[in-house]
Amino acid sequence: MSYHLQTRGPAYRWWRPLLGAAVLVAVAFACLAVFTALADALVTSTDQRWEMVLSFGALAVTLPAAFAAARFGERRPAGTVSSVDGRLRWRWLAECAGWAVAAFAAAAVVDLLLGAGWDGSGWPGLPTYLSIVALTLLLVPFQAAAEEYVFRGWLLQAFGAWMRTPWPGAVLSSAAFVATHGYTSPPIIAELFVFALILCWLTVRTGGLEAAIGLHAVNNIATMVLAGGAPIPDQSTVTATWGDAVLIAAPSVFYAWLVDLRYRKRAAEPESVPAPD
Repeated sequence: MSYHLQTRGPAYRWWRPLLGAAVLVAVAFACLAVFTALADALVTSTDQRWEMVLSFGALAVTLPAAFAAARFGERRPAGTVSSVDGRLRWRWLAECAGWAVAAFAAAAVVDLLLGAGWDGSGWPGLPTYLSIVALTLLLVPFQAAAEEYVFRGWLLQAFGAWMRTPWPGAVLSSAAFVATHGYTSPPIIAELFVFALILCWLTVRTGGLEAAIGLHAVNNIATMVLAGGAPIPDQSTVTATWGDAVLIAAPSVFYAWLVDLRYRKRAAEPESVPAPD
Protein backbone atom coordinates (compact mmCIF):
# COMPACT_ATOMS: atom_id res chain seq x y z
CA MET A 1 0.00 0.00 0.00
CA SER A 2 1.32 3.46 -0.89
CA TYR A 3 2.72 5.58 1.91
CA HIS A 4 -0.01 8.21 1.88
CA LEU A 5 -2.70 5.49 2.10
CA GLN A 6 -1.40 3.86 5.30
CA THR A 7 -4.52 4.95 7.22
CA ARG A 8 -6.64 2.63 5.04
CA GLY A 9 -5.96 -0.49 7.10
CA PRO A 10 -8.38 -2.94 8.75
CA ALA A 11 -9.53 -0.35 11.31
CA TYR A 12 -10.15 2.35 8.68
CA ARG A 13 -13.06 4.70 9.28
CA TRP A 14 -13.43 8.05 7.58
CA TRP A 15 -13.56 9.86 10.93
CA ARG A 16 -10.43 8.36 12.46
CA PRO A 17 -8.06 11.10 11.19
CA LEU A 18 -10.21 13.62 13.07
CA LEU A 19 -9.74 11.61 16.26
CA GLY A 20 -6.06 11.28 15.39
CA ALA A 21 -5.80 15.05 15.08
CA ALA A 22 -7.25 15.48 18.56
CA VAL A 23 -4.77 12.95 19.96
CA LEU A 24 -1.88 14.61 18.15
CA VAL A 25 -2.72 18.06 19.51
CA ALA A 26 -3.30 16.77 23.05
CA VAL A 27 -0.05 14.80 23.20
CA ALA A 28 1.97 17.59 21.57
CA PHE A 29 0.65 20.15 24.07
CA ALA A 30 1.30 17.80 26.98
CA CYS A 31 4.89 17.21 25.87
CA LEU A 32 5.39 20.93 25.30
CA ALA A 33 3.91 21.82 28.70
CA VAL A 34 6.31 19.46 30.49
CA PHE A 35 9.25 20.80 28.48
CA THR A 36 8.28 24.42 29.15
CA ALA A 37 7.91 23.78 32.89
CA LEU A 38 11.33 22.15 33.07
CA ALA A 39 12.89 24.90 30.97
CA ASP A 40 11.40 27.64 33.17
CA ALA A 41 12.78 25.89 36.25
CA LEU A 42 16.25 25.28 34.84
CA VAL A 43 17.01 28.09 32.42
CA THR A 44 18.30 31.26 34.04
CA SER A 45 20.46 32.53 31.18
CA THR A 46 19.75 34.61 28.09
CA ASP A 47 22.69 33.05 26.25
CA GLN A 48 21.90 32.21 22.61
CA ARG A 49 22.66 28.57 23.32
CA TRP A 50 19.71 28.44 25.69
CA GLU A 51 17.65 30.05 22.95
CA MET A 52 18.63 27.14 20.71
CA VAL A 53 17.67 24.60 23.36
CA LEU A 54 14.30 26.28 23.85
CA SER A 55 13.44 26.76 20.17
CA PHE A 56 14.66 23.43 18.81
CA GLY A 57 13.85 21.45 21.95
CA ALA A 58 10.25 22.66 22.01
CA LEU A 59 9.72 21.09 18.58
CA ALA A 60 11.76 17.96 19.25
CA VAL A 61 9.75 16.93 22.32
CA THR A 62 6.54 16.80 20.26
CA LEU A 63 7.89 13.87 18.22
CA PRO A 64 5.78 11.23 20.06
CA ALA A 65 2.56 13.04 19.08
CA ALA A 66 2.46 11.66 15.52
CA PHE A 67 2.99 8.09 16.76
CA ALA A 68 0.22 8.50 19.35
CA ALA A 69 -2.16 9.90 16.74
CA ALA A 70 -1.65 6.87 14.50
CA ARG A 71 -1.76 4.28 17.29
CA PHE A 72 -4.56 5.58 19.49
CA GLY A 73 -6.50 7.81 17.11
CA GLU A 74 -6.44 5.64 14.00
CA ARG A 75 -5.77 2.19 15.50
CA ARG A 76 -2.87 1.37 13.20
CA PRO A 77 0.77 0.53 13.95
CA ALA A 78 2.73 3.64 14.89
CA GLY A 79 5.54 2.52 12.59
CA THR A 80 3.36 3.05 9.52
CA VAL A 81 4.01 6.78 9.94
CA SER A 82 7.72 6.06 9.35
CA SER A 83 7.46 4.04 6.16
CA VAL A 84 5.50 1.44 4.23
CA ASP A 85 7.69 -1.17 5.96
CA GLY A 86 6.23 -0.16 9.31
CA ARG A 87 9.53 1.16 10.66
CA LEU A 88 12.25 3.69 10.05
CA ARG A 89 14.74 2.30 7.54
CA TRP A 90 17.97 3.38 9.22
CA ARG A 91 20.43 2.45 6.48
CA TRP A 92 18.36 4.31 3.92
CA LEU A 93 18.16 7.30 6.26
CA ALA A 94 21.95 7.31 6.66
CA GLU A 95 22.43 7.12 2.89
CA CYS A 96 19.98 9.97 2.31
CA ALA A 97 21.74 12.11 4.92
CA GLY A 98 25.00 11.47 3.09
CA TRP A 99 23.51 12.66 -0.19
CA ALA A 100 22.14 15.75 1.55
CA VAL A 101 25.60 16.58 2.90
CA ALA A 102 27.00 16.16 -0.63
CA ALA A 103 24.32 18.45 -2.10
CA PHE A 104 24.91 21.23 0.41
CA ALA A 105 28.68 20.89 0.15
CA ALA A 106 28.39 21.31 -3.61
CA ALA A 107 26.20 24.38 -3.08
CA ALA A 108 28.77 25.87 -0.70
CA VAL A 109 31.53 25.38 -3.27
CA VAL A 110 29.41 27.08 -5.93
CA ASP A 111 28.74 29.99 -3.56
CA LEU A 112 32.47 30.41 -2.99
CA LEU A 113 33.17 30.32 -6.71
CA LEU A 114 30.51 32.99 -7.22
CA GLY A 115 32.32 35.19 -4.72
CA ALA A 116 30.08 34.74 -1.70
CA GLY A 117 31.77 35.88 1.49
CA TRP A 118 31.35 35.03 5.15
CA ASP A 119 30.06 37.62 7.60
CA GLY A 120 32.08 37.20 10.77
CA SER A 121 30.45 40.09 12.63
CA GLY A 122 28.48 37.69 14.84
CA TRP A 123 31.42 35.38 15.60
CA PRO A 124 31.14 34.46 19.30
CA GLY A 125 34.60 32.95 19.68
CA LEU A 126 35.77 29.39 19.05
CA PRO A 127 34.69 27.75 22.35
CA THR A 128 31.17 29.18 22.10
CA TYR A 129 30.93 28.35 18.41
CA LEU A 130 31.96 24.73 19.01
CA SER A 131 29.34 24.40 21.74
CA ILE A 132 26.73 25.80 19.32
CA VAL A 133 27.77 23.22 16.72
CA ALA A 134 27.49 20.45 19.33
CA LEU A 135 24.00 21.59 20.35
CA THR A 136 23.00 21.82 16.70
CA LEU A 137 24.11 18.25 16.01
CA LEU A 138 22.31 17.05 19.15
CA LEU A 139 18.99 18.87 18.78
CA VAL A 140 18.35 19.57 15.10
CA PRO A 141 17.92 15.94 13.92
CA PHE A 142 15.11 15.49 16.45
CA GLN A 143 13.59 18.88 15.64
CA ALA A 144 13.62 18.12 11.91
CA ALA A 145 12.26 14.61 12.48
CA ALA A 146 9.41 15.95 14.61
CA GLU A 147 8.35 18.34 11.86
CA GLU A 148 8.60 15.60 9.23
CA TYR A 149 6.52 13.15 11.25
CA VAL A 150 3.77 15.74 11.58
CA PHE A 151 3.72 17.45 8.15
CA ARG A 152 5.06 14.84 5.70
CA GLY A 153 4.03 11.93 7.90
CA TRP A 154 0.80 11.96 9.82
CA LEU A 155 -0.81 14.95 8.07
CA LEU A 156 -0.09 13.65 4.56
CA GLN A 157 -1.53 10.26 5.56
CA ALA A 158 -4.57 11.87 7.18
CA PHE A 159 -5.52 13.44 3.86
CA GLY A 160 -4.89 10.04 2.29
CA ALA A 161 -7.79 8.69 4.32
CA TRP A 162 -10.13 10.81 2.20
CA MET A 163 -8.32 11.16 -1.15
CA ARG A 164 -6.49 8.52 -3.16
CA THR A 165 -4.12 11.02 -4.73
CA PRO A 166 -1.44 12.42 -2.40
CA TRP A 167 -1.16 15.85 -3.99
CA PRO A 168 -4.02 17.79 -2.34
CA GLY A 169 -2.61 16.63 0.99
CA ALA A 170 0.90 17.57 -0.13
CA VAL A 171 -0.18 21.09 -1.06
CA LEU A 172 -2.23 21.65 2.10
CA SER A 173 0.39 20.18 4.45
CA SER A 174 3.06 22.29 2.74
CA ALA A 175 0.96 25.41 3.21
CA ALA A 176 0.52 24.53 6.89
CA PHE A 177 4.27 23.98 7.20
CA VAL A 178 4.99 27.42 5.73
CA ALA A 179 2.38 29.06 7.97
CA THR A 180 4.06 27.76 11.14
CA HIS A 181 7.38 29.41 10.31
CA GLY A 182 6.39 33.06 10.42
CA TYR A 183 8.25 34.32 7.36
CA THR A 184 6.87 37.43 5.67
CA SER A 185 9.23 37.80 2.69
CA PRO A 186 7.46 36.46 -0.47
CA PRO A 187 10.64 34.90 -1.97
CA ILE A 188 11.38 33.09 1.31
CA ILE A 189 7.77 31.91 1.59
CA ALA A 190 7.87 30.61 -1.99
CA GLU A 191 11.20 28.84 -1.42
CA LEU A 192 9.96 27.23 1.79
CA PHE A 193 6.79 26.04 0.03
CA VAL A 194 8.89 24.47 -2.75
CA PHE A 195 11.09 22.88 -0.09
CA ALA A 196 8.03 21.38 1.60
CA LEU A 197 6.65 20.06 -1.70
CA ILE A 198 10.00 18.43 -2.46
CA LEU A 199 9.87 16.72 0.95
CA CYS A 200 6.33 15.49 0.21
CA TRP A 201 7.34 14.19 -3.21
CA LEU A 202 10.34 12.35 -1.76
CA THR A 203 8.18 10.81 0.96
CA VAL A 204 5.59 9.49 -1.49
CA ARG A 205 8.24 8.49 -4.04
CA THR A 206 10.37 6.48 -1.59
CA GLY A 207 7.57 5.20 0.63
CA GLY A 208 8.87 6.72 3.84
CA LEU A 209 10.13 9.73 5.74
CA GLU A 210 13.84 8.90 5.61
CA ALA A 211 14.69 11.06 2.57
CA ALA A 212 12.70 14.00 3.96
CA ILE A 213 14.28 13.75 7.41
CA GLY A 214 17.76 13.55 5.89
CA LEU A 215 17.28 16.67 3.79
CA HIS A 216 15.50 18.68 6.49
CA ALA A 217 18.05 17.86 9.19
CA VAL A 218 21.10 18.57 7.03
CA ASN A 219 19.53 21.78 5.71
CA ASN A 220 18.96 23.10 9.23
CA ILE A 221 22.35 21.94 10.50
CA ALA A 222 24.11 23.59 7.56
CA THR A 223 22.20 26.82 8.17
CA MET A 224 23.20 26.93 11.82
CA VAL A 225 26.82 25.90 11.29
CA LEU A 226 27.42 28.31 8.41
CA ALA A 227 25.82 31.15 10.36
CA GLY A 228 29.04 31.29 12.35
CA GLY A 229 27.34 31.28 15.72
CA ALA A 230 25.10 34.27 15.03
CA PRO A 231 21.86 34.30 17.07
CA ILE A 232 18.75 32.72 15.56
CA PRO A 233 17.03 35.56 13.65
CA ASP A 234 13.42 36.63 13.99
CA GLN A 235 11.85 34.88 10.99
CA SER A 236 9.51 37.80 10.31
CA THR A 237 12.54 40.01 9.60
CA VAL A 238 14.35 37.63 7.23
CA THR A 239 14.29 38.87 3.63
CA ALA A 240 15.69 37.69 0.29
CA THR A 241 15.48 38.41 -3.40
CA TRP A 242 13.92 36.02 -5.89
CA GLY A 243 17.41 35.21 -7.12
CA ASP A 244 18.45 34.34 -3.57
CA ALA A 245 15.40 32.08 -3.24
CA VAL A 246 16.39 30.16 -6.38
CA LEU A 247 19.92 29.66 -5.04
CA ILE A 248 18.58 28.54 -1.66
CA ALA A 249 16.28 26.00 -3.33
CA ALA A 250 18.97 24.61 -5.66
CA PRO A 251 20.56 22.12 -3.18
CA SER A 252 17.14 20.65 -2.35
CA VAL A 253 16.31 20.14 -6.03
CA PHE A 254 19.73 18.59 -6.65
CA TYR A 255 19.27 16.31 -3.63
CA ALA A 256 15.83 15.18 -4.80
CA TRP A 257 17.32 14.23 -8.17
CA LEU A 258 20.15 12.28 -6.50
CA VAL A 259 17.88 10.42 -4.10
CA ASP A 260 15.35 9.55 -6.79
CA LEU A 261 18.15 8.25 -9.00
CA ARG A 262 19.53 6.13 -6.17
CA TYR A 263 16.09 4.87 -5.14
CA ARG A 264 15.21 3.81 -8.69
CA LYS A 265 18.54 2.02 -8.96
CA ARG A 266 17.96 0.12 -5.74
CA ALA A 267 14.38 -0.71 -6.71
CA ALA A 268 15.67 -2.26 -9.96
CA GLU A 269 18.08 -4.57 -8.14
CA PRO A 270 17.23 -8.29 -7.73
CA GLU A 271 14.89 -9.24 -4.92
CA SER A 272 17.80 -10.76 -3.01
CA VAL A 273 19.07 -7.21 -2.45
CA PRO A 274 17.06 -5.46 0.29
CA ALA A 275 14.96 -2.43 -0.52
CA PRO A 276 16.13 0.85 1.01
CA ASP A 277 16.64 -0.05 4.66
